[in-house]
Amino acid sequence: MNESSLAELAASLKSTGLIQPIVVRKTETGYQLIAGERRLRAAKLAGLKTLPAIVRDVDSFTQAQMALVENVQREDLNPIDRALAYQALVSQLGLTQQELAGRLGEDRSTIANHLRLLDLAEPVRETIRNGELSLGHAKLLAGVPDILEQQRLAEMCVSQELSVRNLERIIAGAAAVAPKAPAKSGSAHLADLEKTVARQLGMRVQIRGTKKGKIVIHYASLDQFDELMKRMNVTVE
Repeated sequence: MNESSLAELAASLKSTGLIQPIVVRKTETGYQLIAGERRLRAAKLAGLKTLPAIVRDVDSFTQAQMALVENVQREDLNPIDRALAYQALVSQLGLTQQELAGRLGEDRSTIANHLRLLDLAEPVRETIRNGELSLGHAKLLAGVPDILEQQRLAEMCVSQELSVRNLERIIAGAAAVAPKAPAKSGSAHLADLEKTVARQLGMRVQIRGTKKGKIVIHYASLDQFDELMKRMNVTVE
């Protein structure tokens, strides 16, 4: 949570008090927060000793679902954390994107566009989290299959302060001049696995073979190579 935003809310609570109650559930040792963490933290900053609360009689699973829904509906949630919250809701509730959109009162395309952001490499995700790049940039970068190219374009956008429109033109231009890639062998499962490993490593990964085969990891710098060795627990003499 943004500390300056919490400080502003705390100042408001000092003068007007808490208008919207937090939501809790009773436990054996006291009360557990369901919704209103930002309000609770701001109230503590403001030095409030008590605050209004609604007590809901729900089990721990329902409590977790309610907390996730409230988290998604926060206005200050960044696009990556919103995507992770959507993913958690889909996983926990077993909903389709259309069903989740209906429960949240949002368009299905909004859910789908955010979930696509989870295909971004972790370094690119971080630029979205910290506000260096916008949701518009993120949507375009999520459509770039090559992890290293994602990172290169993200770094270019940040260093040159490129607009979403400029990034769109660069990606379209690269697609127009790029040679047609040969048909990719292997199953859709291997392609998904490549994306998963590449996203976690932040490097381009190729997996060939099923029962026997090889994994090729492409690194773009010595720093990336050193990071790879560290993750593999390999000591380079």
